[in-house]
Amino acid sequence: MSDEQAAWSVQVGDCLEVMRAMSPESVDLVIGSPPYCGKMRRYIGGKNKPLSPKEWASWMADVVVASTRLSRGYAIFVVNGSVKAGQYNAACERLMIECDDRGLLVERPVVWHKNAPPNRKDWFGNDWEYVLAFKDRKKPHVWNWEAIATPPKFTNGGRFRQRTETGERRLGNEYPTGKLARPRDVHRVTVGGGHLGWSGASSNEAPYPKKLISPFIEALTNPGGIVLDPFSGSGTTIDAAVSLGRVGHGIDNRECQVELTKARMAWLATQ
Repeated sequence: MSDEQAAWSVQVGDCLEVMRAMSPESVDLVIGSPPYCGKMRRYIGGKNKPLSPKEWASWMADVVVASTRLSRGYAIFVVNGSVKAGQYNAACERLMIECDDRGLLVERPVVWHKNAPPNRKDWFGNDWEYVLAFKDRKKPHVWNWEAIATPPKFTNGGRFRQRTETGERRLGNEYPTGKLARPRDVHRVTVGGGHLGWSGASSNEAPYPKKLISPFIEALTNPGGIVLDPFSGSGTTIDAAVSLGRVGHGIDNRECQVELTKARMAWLATQ
């Protein structure tokens, strides 16, 4: 890695093989977006067929275990289920259950609310995806929530009212007060139409917007921290990490995507 690239790196390789060869707790955050269930023919020894939800969840659980071994804090993945003939595959839910069975801490999911195009004629269109977070239960984690907090939309303070088990109304606890509102678990981030952070990102088949993952990097790592994306794609995670004063590393099993990341970082250096 040259001096000009000291803040980032990207390499070709199978994410599991690469991560298993790395030292434990060698990064501060693992974050990325794996191939979704039914769209990962290039993994698992080159199988030329999509994995079933059960197979995908088992493979992804291996990825999560390897990621939480490497991370000093969280492993976070943007994932989504798919629908075939009206049947939801529940792969994301299977993954959460399997990781819980393997002894990991499974956080309440964050929801990415996006502006998706209509994708169902016979049911409600899908407008959101999961952002799943996993962690070794014994490890502490960074939580710089103030870095991504915003001023409250409404006047805060006072007390809320609640009902007892008998239905009687009574005053409850006091509402929190402060100049900043704590971050919530629904992230509304626009995708497409120039919102990806780099015009070349569309050369990846499923890029996510830079603004989606930047808050996780800011809140869950300190400046100078190391961020790893096992599914680098167009390099969005590396871009976000470097832009926020962190070190970004990426892995992708396709040479074309590694070259795409390099092109992106060369562009970023000119901005």
